[in-house]
This record gives sequence, C-alpha cells and structure tokens, in this order.
Amino acid sequence: MRLPAPRGHMSSALVAALRLPPPPRPALLAGGGTRDAWQDDDLQLSLWICYELRGFDDVAPGWAGHPALAQFHAALEARWEESLRSLTEVTTPAALSVNGLAELRKHHAFWQPRREMRSVLRDLHGDAYGRRSERTHSVLFSVTLRDLDLATGVDEMPAPTLALVNALSLFGAHRRLVGALVGFLTAVDTIGGDPFAQLLPVQCPPEDVRLGFTTCHELHARLTQHVQSSLQTGRTSLRGRWMAPQPRVNVGC
Repeated sequence: MRLPAPRGHMSSALVAALRLPPPPRPALLAGGGTRDAWQDDDLQLSLWICYELRGFDDVAPGWAGHPALAQFHAALEARWEESLRSLTEVTTPAALSVNGLAELRKHHAFWQPRREMRSVLRDLHGDAYGRRSERTHSVLFSVTLRDLDLATGVDEMPAPTLALVNALSLFGAHRRLVGALVGFLTAVDTIGGDPFAQLLPVQCPPEDVRLGFTTCHELHARLTQHVQSSLQTGRTSLRGRWMAPQPRVNVGC
C-alpha cells in the first residue's frame, strides 16, 4: 500500500517527511484546524496514516517508533479524543435510497470490522480483567479486528468515513479505552437494529462503554447524512469520483 495523497498542511508535511529518512530534528506540527474534527480531512487522513504506518511500502526506514512522529501522533489523538468525548447521539440516520445504500456499502467496506465481533468482545472483556487470551496478545486490538478492503482506497474515503476508522483505532490502541472499544464494537454489531438487543454484559466502566457506543452510532448517522446530502446535490459521497451521467432524453422535434 502506498501513502495517500495529502489533504492539507499537516498531511502534506507528514507524507513528505515519511518518504525520506528522518532528519535529526523532524518538524511535524499538529495544527488545531478550523473544522469539526470528524469533518477535518487533514486531521483524519494524518491520523489514519499514523495508525496504518506499518502497512505502507514507501515509508522510509526509521520512522516506526520515532519520538517526533509519536509526539505528532499523540497531539492528533488528543484533539480527536477530546472531540469524541463531546459527542452526543443526536443525529438521525438518513433514510437512504437504493443508490444511497449502495454508496453506503462502499464506505462500510472500508471502515467496518470484518471478524466475528461477539467472540472478540468476550476476549476483550477477559483481557481487561487479566484473563488474557492469545487472540488479544497485542495492545493494538484494531489491527487484528479490521481487514481493509482496498478495492475502494483511502483516497476515495471522505473525512466522515475515516473518522469511524480512527475512532476504532484510537479505542483499540490504548488499554485505558478498552471499555470504549467494547462499546464501539457492540454498536457496530447493532447498527440497523435494536441498539441494545445484543449488548453483552461487561464489567468495564459504563461511561467508557457508552463513549464507544455513542461514538459509533453518532458518527455513522453523520456518515449516512453525508451520503444523502451528496446524492441530493448530484455528487457522489466518495472523493475523486464523478456521478455516472444520466442518459439524455430528447423531447420535441
């Protein structure tokens, strides 16, 4: 996988830096941004690159574990986590047309976990309380939970889709957020149905589970609204694509 095309000052500096061996004092600065974090293409792409760093073929040796990159990543995560903690579940999912649902599936193919989640949730629950299984041997749970579908690449994914990926990665990357990861994965398992029908009994702090659950449902509802508003204006919800032209009908003589 190759590094994606940048979408702003931060991702431009990050991509340019990662293609060369790290200098003695890399200059990677995390900006505050002017848009809401979930809509900020520059922030979301920069975060995604940091989380997926080991999957790129064109990253120069020496960047994995580099202190400057770790500091940059931590600053991005701090802004992202603060934004997620301020979310409330207020957005109503859009009632999508057949075309809208077809587009939404392309977004789902990129961000949704593929593995069977209920057994993963049980493993995470045990891991949080010392009963560790071989399946959760890594702190970075999200790496083992997602199998990216590269048929639709990151360059086509808008910020609302990357926001869902990055929320999952944030919760999976930190053991202190294991409860939020449980809540997020439970919400994935219930999208489109009764929000609490399959909620597993867990001993994680309820506020952490609620954080993950609310994050998933609210960001997903916003994604459906993005898909609907894009199609209503005659645009695709994906980046870098044009809508297929509609056949013309000649009327008159």
